[in-house]
Amino acid sequence: MPPSIDPDRAFPDLPQLAALGRFFTVSTGPPPHGARPWTELATDRRVLGDRVDGVARRLDLAERRVAASVMFQGLAARIWSPLLGAYLRHGLLLDLTGGDLSWLPAPGGAVPLHLARPTACREASPEAVYSMGHGLLEPVANALRDLLPISRKVLWGNSASTVAEALQAVATAHPEHARQALTIGRELVGRGSHRGLGEWLTGPGNQAFRRRSCCLYHRKPGAAPCGDCVLR
Repeated sequence: MPPSIDPDRAFPDLPQLAALGRFFTVSTGPPPHGARPWTELATDRRVLGDRVDGVARRLDLAERRVAASVMFQGLAARIWSPLLGAYLRHGLLLDLTGGDLSWLPAPGGAVPLHLARPTACREASPEAVYSMGHGLLEPVANALRDLLPISRKVLWGNSASTVAEALQAVATAHPEHARQALTIGRELVGRGSHRGLGEWLTGPGNQAFRRRSCCLYHRKPGAAPCGDCVLR
């Protein structure tokens, strides 16, 4: 379990993380019109099914499980990116487990997240970051597997891949954090549901991640395997 969060320890720097990319963006303040609680994605099968079907229509995917995989990868990127950005840039554990974490049902693309009053804890560690992210994603992964036939390995391989992408984004923008990013990357990818689903390949001036699973997107006609896919 992550350390307890001091509810009065505000984290005003969350909007600054948006400079790292769209997946790091989490809006703050009063919830915008239409915001829905994050927990709804795990508890309301109709809502979850509608999100899967929306991705299938937008990307013209014939297989529903491929759409579910793509949708979960987007959600995982939305969770891991701000968590890892806050940890690497500020040494803080961002609290995303509060009841005010919500998502906005945008018509396409990555699901926007909103955190009304962001708080953080200074007792951060890779273990605590993993616990925070996994605790938010696991109920959604379980709900997806109840909804349709999709492998746990596919879903958590997607999650591990988004951990690597988030860390690489931070390291590219802030090279002074590159070594720390690789360290925490190995820690998070080797832990719990991520264990055995990917590895870091290091070389002179280069750090790449190769997963041991596939997100299934290549099953769309004309699509190629992703850059970190096991099929490569």
